[in-house]
Amino acid sequence: MSCAIAAFEFEIASTAGWYSSIAGLLTGFALLAILLPLDHEAEREDIECTNAVVVFTCAFFALLVLSINYAVLAGRTAGGMVAAVAAHEQMLFGPTFGLATLLLLFGLNAVLRTYGANREIFLPAQSVIIQMTSVLGPVIVLALQFSNALDVQFFRIENAPEAASCSIASMPDSTWINLAITGGAMVALLILAALGPRLRIPRQAPMVIAKIVLGFTVAATAWTAIAVPLLPVELVTSALFEHSLLALTAAATVGFAAAAHAGR
Repeated sequence: MSCAIAAFEFEIASTAGWYSSIAGLLTGFALLAILLPLDHEAEREDIECTNAVVVFTCAFFALLVLSINYAVLAGRTAGGMVAAVAAHEQMLFGPTFGLATLLLLFGLNAVLRTYGANREIFLPAQSVIIQMTSVLGPVIVLALQFSNALDVQFFRIENAPEAASCSIASMPDSTWINLAITGGAMVALLILAALGPRLRIPRQAPMVIAKIVLGFTVAATAWTAIAVPLLPVELVTSALFEHSLLALTAAATVGFAAAAHAGR
């Protein structure tokens, strides 16, 4: 049975330049945001100011590195194996970019929590931020990562169509596995949202998540710069890599959403 995968073809390099520009722009916002906790005297616990500064700093460095990574990715304009490597890198950078962007909202929420007398004014904005960082933003990250996985599948099946296994609706079996992973993560997000007011998340959770996002950004950069050029294309576009990274993204996104409830 032929696989319905041809429609998933996507020109990765042409959009990577835009991602690089957006990441660079957000880097500037993150740098300015680091100064936000300094423009007033906090009347609440210092942990909120610490959260804000650490989160904004991690977001700044993560977005700065990602802007460079996407600029390099934009140069992979050739087809064949180069395009396959581009799909691999896109799947690594995509969730990191999404979570690093959401870190800016993490930090903003921490800053708003430091206000004393005027805190009531910002409660509606804080509610929107929590919804965005705990449900809506993570859902977007998961959806885009699922789309990135389709690009990896396209190059794998294009190069070895005889190895593709397609059953239900002529779709690759790996697509259904990815749907199950993504769907399970989204259900977990909804459960967290329902339990949000009852969750007891440590106040330091945003700092921990921010450091993890920055650490993964650095690790992904080292991997794509050093390891990927030395590995066979069949390995970097393998189903094992695809499913493992999607599962890792799902776990990280759910953890990110859980940490967002610390800002309630």
